[in-house]
Amino acid sequence: MKTKKYGLMMLTFFVAGIFPLSLTASYHDLTSHVSDGVGILITLLTDSAGSKGFLISLTLLILSLYRFKPTKTEWIQKLSMLGLLLIIGFVSKTGLKLMTESPRPYTELLAAEQLIENPETFYQLEISQQADIIGQISEKVSEWRTLHWQGEKDYSFPSGHTIFVSICLAFFGGLFLQNQCYFSAATLWVWAMGVAYSRLWLGMHRIEDLIGSVVFVAVIFTLLPRFQITKRAPFVALATK
Repeated sequence: MKTKKYGLMMLTFFVAGIFPLSLTASYHDLTSHVSDGVGILITLLTDSAGSKGFLISLTLLILSLYRFKPTKTEWIQKLSMLGLLLIIGFVSKTGLKLMTESPRPYTELLAAEQLIENPETFYQLEISQQADIIGQISEKVSEWRTLHWQGEKDYSFPSGHTIFVSICLAFFGGLFLQNQCYFSAATLWVWAMGVAYSRLWLGMHRIEDLIGSVVFVAVIFTLLPRFQITKRAPFVALATK
């Protein structure tokens, strides 16, 4: 558990950063004007942790471990731990969404505009009907938002994007922090914060969705089995104790 503290520290920093986002009001107004620059930035951030780009982000982070010159055994054991985190995280995410059935925030706008009776009604419709309703609100909502709504019509809790960046923070961020690569750790944290904000801005999630996702990853990370390896500076095992 001693070496896992660095990953848990990164998750703590993440939660501490997410709370101030609740004080910003910009993401609440889903009908606000969106410039192309902002729209592109938000899309790049959210896609970097979503189905379109998470593999690219993951590959870049894995390549960053080469600086520590790990042995073949260390590679196998590290990637095994990372694989377990990702598999458990993503499989559990799907189950939790079906269990909680929490409507996405944008469905509240659809209800307020009287396009549906209430947020829960949205999930009782056929996919084609959902797409048609989102198309109707496009007159008032920027395409930079509705494009994402069309692509994600499932439930809100937990946030899959936040689960992914939390896993990256716990695994890679903890390793960076432990090896005193503070700039890399800070850069990873800034990226994670950007992804978190993008999910709020798009109307995909609420603060509690993000916090719950981070806590979920923290529990999984803490309970993961130990991976014993021979330590060799400067590469130090993240979960050897």
